[in-house]
Amino acid sequence: MTEAKRNRERETAVYAYTERGRELAARIEELLREAGYRCIRAEVGEAFARSEALVFVGASGIAVRKIAPFVKDKFQDPAVLCIDEYGRFVIPLLSGHVGGANELARLIGRQLGAAVAISTATDLNGRFAVDVFAKKNGLAIMSRENAKRISAALLRGETVAFESAFPLGEDEKLPAGLYAGKAEEGRLGIRVSAAAEIPPDTCLQLIPKIYALGVGCRRNTPVELLKHAALRFLKEQNISKDALFMLASIDLKRDEPAVRALASHLELPTRFFTAEELAAVPGEFETSEFVHKTTGVGAVSARAAAACAPIKIAGKTVVDGATFALYRKEFTPTFRTERPFVLIAGARYQGKRRFAERLCREGHIAGFRAVPDEVLEALTDALLREERAAFEAELSRWVCSLAEGARNRGEALLLSSIGGGLVPITRRERALRDAVGRLQCALAAAADEVYLLELGLARALKKFGESV
Repeated sequence: MTEAKRNRERETAVYAYTERGRELAARIEELLREAGYRCIRAEVGEAFARSEALVFVGASGIAVRKIAPFVKDKFQDPAVLCIDEYGRFVIPLLSGHVGGANELARLIGRQLGAAVAISTATDLNGRFAVDVFAKKNGLAIMSRENAKRISAALLRGETVAFESAFPLGEDEKLPAGLYAGKAEEGRLGIRVSAAAEIPPDTCLQLIPKIYALGVGCRRNTPVELLKHAALRFLKEQNISKDALFMLASIDLKRDEPAVRALASHLELPTRFFTAEELAAVPGEFETSEFVHKTTGVGAVSARAAAACAPIKIAGKTVVDGATFALYRKEFTPTFRTERPFVLIAGARYQGKRRFAERLCREGHIAGFRAVPDEVLEALTDALLREERAAFEAELSRWVCSLAEGARNRGEALLLSSIGGGLVPITRRERALRDAVGRLQCALAAAADEVYLLELGLARALKKFGESV
């Protein structure tokens, strides 16, 4: 990752062109800062080049004209969103998946209570998105064309092979459309691997950036010599240069031309450690008396790599007079991206469970569960105490807990309506009815999608945050 790419992470610019728009923009900036973003002030062109996201408050036409001269492609462009000045609609305009515009739109939409207009096909059809999977796991996409072909195949209902050189977690399940296996002749496949060999034409290789390259060399080592030696070392280890995330060495090499040129060639950030810092790295390392006299520590390349990542792949290795070492970070691919929070409401025996089972089969949700009785009892007790502020606090606490749990597990919540019919005789039963009604309203406001089941028919009241 280059310095420019690292600087743009979590950096956002917000633009507004009217008084009302500027008021909303200030509110959005506050929400983004609370979510861990850095809000900057910059011209559109500068922000487009350096930031992770641009948010325009105002007409979408203004946003389109402002960004038009700078648009390249979805693998390079930042996320671009447009929000009307009343804060009713959030529209991802550019880089919905790779740039994270859809995810950011949902975040802002939830905070503002705004409708989110998602238009990407894989989201709308509940299909696995390979570019989102790659972004979430820090994987480099080696073929943009194959990524597009795989998305198109999944949208057509076809299946795609999936293999990984790194074991999945025990409870991980392949999403709908993927099956475990290697790509067959003439069929598309996905491979998660750091290997340097070129995959078949029909296979999309996704490379995790988890390897740290340690480097040591004599002073004034020729630039080309060090570069060729490093590439030869990586080839011998069968590790793609795209799998590297860091080049590390001792601080005495900070200004060594060959080391700086190698980092530039590999497009890697650098870390330089003092002799004392390297000596403090735990582990067994092959040492050299000459290196110790020269630098103050007996091992440079291996200790520097080990300081960046814990798993040893190759210790000190001499190639053409230079020394290299390779260590990597822990890595377990996961399909767990943030799914929409789905609420399924309706009276008893209207088909809520069957509709949830259908959403599971389609891969839209991972499971479902009813709102626990303890939640309804706690809210009923709070209502009976007739302390409005206390009830609102209890309601907010439960809604946050239920929504967070549902999102983390990818589950839908089922909640039965009990507001019809005769008014109950007992005070507690009346309070229970009121508690359920208020909980439904609060959960619907927090949910990304809300479905109402009547007579076995599902009616979408809200989808991707948009009322329908």
